Amino acid sequence: MIAFFTVIYCLSIWLFFVKMKIKPNPTNVAVAAVIGVLAIGAIIILWRFSAPNSSNLVVARYTVQLVPQVKGPITKLHAQPNVPLKRGKDLLFEIQKDVYVNTVKQVSESLDAARKNIEQLEAGIVASDAAVKRAEAAREAARVELEISEKSEAAFAGAVSQLELKQLREQLNAAAAGVDQANATLLQSQVAKQSAESTARSLEAELANAEFNLDQCTVYAPADGFVTYWTVREGTMVVPLPLTQVGAFVDTSKIELVANFPQNVLKNVKPGDQAELAFKTRPGQIFTGAVDTIIQASGEGQFIVTGTLPSAASLGSDGMLVAKFSIDDEEAAKSLAIGTAGTVVIYTDTGKPFH
Repeated sequence: MIAFFTVIYCLSIWLFFVKMKIKPNPTNVAVAAVIGVLAIGAIIILWRFSAPNSSNLVVARYTVQLVPQVKGPITKLHAQPNVPLKRGKDLLFEIQKDVYVNTVKQVSESLDAARKNIEQLEAGIVASDAAVKRAEAAREAARVELEISEKSEAAFAGAVSQLELKQLREQLNAAAAGVDQANATLLQSQVAKQSAESTARSLEAELANAEFNLDQCTVYAPADGFVTYWTVREGTMVVPLPLTQVGAFVDTSKIELVANFPQNVLKNVKPGDQAELAFKTRPGQIFTGAVDTIIQASGEGQFIVTGTLPSAASLGSDGMLVAKFSIDDEEAAKSLAIGTAGTVVIYTDTGKPFH
């Protein structure tokens, strides 16, 4: 647009002063200059709002702190810095396993013993249940015998002596007590089984934790990417604390293309607007893409929760917002190094002649 206007402007000046033979004077020269400056200025302003551009495009990727979940000395560093790795397949490093192997064995033995104890208690429940049935049968036999004797005594006085009746009643009471005792034994066996099952479940959970800790002695790549550097060497004692990372891992499975813009020029920008991107590591190449989102947050406007009131003198903003972009050529995007700089222009739906 500027080039087109410049051609028209120069042609108009030529026609006015050469073809029409208008004699230049301070007034008409000044008017011509003002018209040119105002027109180009207006084009630039419309250009900035209809097709905002930024020379602060940056290729960003997420980095992962490599912090182990178990403690112990490192026995082997497998991954070499800056060598591509596959998620869950390529080894990063190994931690000494001896303690964790012993823990798994110990808990496994305890769990086996607990399960055998449950089997014994189940057998005891079966025996107790049978004892209850025998006691109930004995009580029923004693009740029937007493009932027959009482009927005989009622029908034929003196047929059964009072001593015999007393003995039969005592036998019935003893049989009833035997039933109560057998039920109590059965209940004790059932409670003991429940306790043993609870112990077994606890040991199963403990074994799962022990096996998990053993698995964590072998650390794999958390994503597709590479290790940038190691902060440890083989034999270094590591602990599961966030402040003691063993290295930094760059996640290459997802690329972030971000650029900052003055807030006012983003007025007409919306997600999905087409964009063109150029990178300093790829001179002469223009990549097409689109606006992914406008990040509606800036650290300059963030209040941190502390016991100290914010200082009014420290408040302020550069008036910039960040836009995130997607690129059509995904394979090219994957090859861009983290921190690559570039330039981007956004083509909005407004002012298309000024793109």
